[in-house]
Amino acid sequence: MDLVVNQKRLISAVRTVEKIVSKNISLPILNTILLKTDNGRLKLSATNLEIGINYWLGVKINENGEIAVPARVFSDFINNVTDEKLSLITKKNTIFINSENYKTQILGIETKDFPIIPQIKKEASFKINSQKVKTALTSVIDSASLSETRPEISGVYVSISSKKAEFAATDSFRLSEKIIDLLDSSAKTFILPRNTVVEIIRVAENIEGDLSFVVSDNQILIYGDDFEIISRLIDGHYPEYKRVIPEKFVALAKVQKSEFEKSIRMASIFSSSISDIKIKADKDLMEISAKNSDRGEIAANLACEIKNKPFEISVNYHYLLDGLKSVSTDHVILEFTGDGGPLVIKGENQKDHTYVIMPLRNLRN
Repeated sequence: MDLVVNQKRLISAVRTVEKIVSKNISLPILNTILLKTDNGRLKLSATNLEIGINYWLGVKINENGEIAVPARVFSDFINNVTDEKLSLITKKNTIFINSENYKTQILGIETKDFPIIPQIKKEASFKINSQKVKTALTSVIDSASLSETRPEISGVYVSISSKKAEFAATDSFRLSEKIIDLLDSSAKTFILPRNTVVEIIRVAENIEGDLSFVVSDNQILIYGDDFEIISRLIDGHYPEYKRVIPEKFVALAKVQKSEFEKSIRMASIFSSSISDIKIKADKDLMEISAKNSDRGEIAANLACEIKNKPFEISVNYHYLLDGLKSVSTDHVILEFTGDGGPLVIKGENQKDHTYVIMPLRNLRN
């Protein structure tokens, strides 16, 4: 291989693929990035056997070839080079990286051992704006279970219909759903693994326009103009989560988001080992309190608007703060569904996102 590449563009490509490179002692090839000329461009590939990513960038090719390079060493060097143009030349299992001020050799690994990343035909099942995808996945990912005991709830559930896409995640203690509009698509459902969601969010951060999705058996392909992500899907039946979302409430409170969030953070300092805080709403006042036998206690008051009747509920403050991340309005709506029932959090007039938290048992007076 013999080519010339722009340093900044190469850095961008390496940063895109290197995050999924595993730190595998028994399989060193998984610690590498595969560099390969492909139809007049340089293709960078990486995989951890669950997710594979390919990224293409334009270069000046003098001779075709390929090499697998240690991701950490290659990335560290490329990120510290300041010269605009780099020459990449391979001889056997060594890559020579030369520029105006540097001459470097990095030992590589034979490419025959690099895992084959599955190929899925690029016939888009549906397309979604990249920033809408990022927002939707970011809105729900915190609610996905961190335990592998029930694999089906360790990822994000996606339901596609002709006019909308629904994203949902739950760990059985809280539930988050985000809905975005689509122009047109055929119906399908699937479960994305958490790590795949993280990669999609990261890649979408720097992409404008649409992302195309292809669902095939137990795999999914997500691609744009210069990259593609191939991932396995989680096999299993996702819980019928919509049954958990209350259709009615017995009381409602409207409160300013910034003040509400500030009070929660202050109360969290005095929460117990189960991270509980108490929310009490009555008339035009909301009290957020916490008590800890080793630290002390707090009661923070803030103005609110109450509908129907007063209410009181104890919840995990971590879950509350996670839910508020996706509220894009100045005011938050809390819907109380009765003693022992879940608390629903929404942004004012924000109908595309719903967050549900199960209450904690009231362990203190």
